[in-house]
Amino acid sequence: MITELKVLFYLKKNQPKKDGLSPLMGRITIGKTMCQFSLKLDADAALWDSKAGKMTGKSHFALDVNRQIDRTNVLIHTRYREMESNQNRVTALELKNAIQGIASTQDTLLSYLDEHNKSFFERVGTDRCTSTYNKYLYVYKRLQSFLRHKYNLTDISFKALNYSFIEQFVFYLQVENEFKTNTISDTLVTLRRIVKKAINKGVINKDPFLGYELERDKAKHKNLTKEELDKILSVELSKPAHQISRDMFVLACFTGLAYV
Repeated sequence: MITELKVLFYLKKNQPKKDGLSPLMGRITIGKTMCQFSLKLDADAALWDSKAGKMTGKSHFALDVNRQIDRTNVLIHTRYREMESNQNRVTALELKNAIQGIASTQDTLLSYLDEHNKSFFERVGTDRCTSTYNKYLYVYKRLQSFLRHKYNLTDISFKALNYSFIEQFVFYLQVENEFKTNTISDTLVTLRRIVKKAINKGVINKDPFLGYELERDKAKHKNLTKEELDKILSVELSKPAHQISRDMFVLACFTGLAYV
């Protein structure tokens, strides 16, 4: 069970370096097995919160160290779930060997999406639009809240994104956020776009949406009555742009030409 896994981060305060910083270590415990590993990072013992297993403060150094700790923690839990699903029993040493070298190279879902959004924003106003950028930000926030609610994680390995993850994400949007079918579909379309980009870049090899069918409620179109059309024709519009839009719409009503 996932509850058997415990991860602790601590400092080797008895081995400070010349700059006064102490080596940052991790300890993995699974059942009765335990092993330690180095994060190959240093932290300031004066700012270390042993209970939280992180540095305090808002300095760039403290934030960078804490991000690396979070990233390592996510990778450990993700890799453990993957190994647990493939074998009956996982030892702490096996898990440690599995994550060695992964922390610096493996992409995680939110970090990838965050980098994507930053790059996308730089192109807004040239060949990208603000509305699409806002959709990516919206998906990031929904995924962030889902990971915190479902797994108590700040991020997750891209390789953990599978068909089951998509189903649970949809269930979360339906139950916790009370989203309608079309809102969920729009959210998944944006997420799927990110996934396809990750596949093209070789970040992941398998499409988690493979076999998944997006659901949409059919829109019920309502015809305008003569009274409603008369109101549109007679209403006074102060802005020229609104007048042009009204004229185009009315032209489409009388001729059958597409408005868009």
